[in-house]
Amino acid sequence: MSNYKLACTPIEAKHYIRASKENDQVDSGSYQWLVRKLIYLSHNRLDIGYSVGVLSQYMHDPREVHHQAVQRVLAYLKGTIGMGILFKRGDSLKVGIYTDADYAGSVDDRCSSIGSCCLIGGNLVTW
Repeated sequence: MSNYKLACTPIEAKHYIRASKENDQVDSGSYQWLVRKLIYLSHNRLDIGYSVGVLSQYMHDPREVHHQAVQRVLAYLKGTIGMGILFKRGDSLKVGIYTDADYAGSVDDRCSSIGSCCLIGGNLVTW
């Protein structure tokens, strides 16, 4: 891990990670172990939640492209080790909830996805 270049985002902005038989298969045991550790970390590092969710879809048949994406998440974590979520004190506890959906956006199985976020007093508390 020490020879990896630090990443500024946990996953590429327009990622095209998909199930593929073209790439070399990697050891599924080590891939699953890494992704399980990332799932555990995502409970406190909410910023990696989306990328870990994408990578966990390929635990049954991981390929080199998936392993490289896991390495990118690890490089991102290494570069942001001292960062955290800042909650600002405010006068208002106004609650705002926003949602978004993607109809049949998965390139593998055309499944839809949904996302949401909740703000309290202007602070992001869940997503």
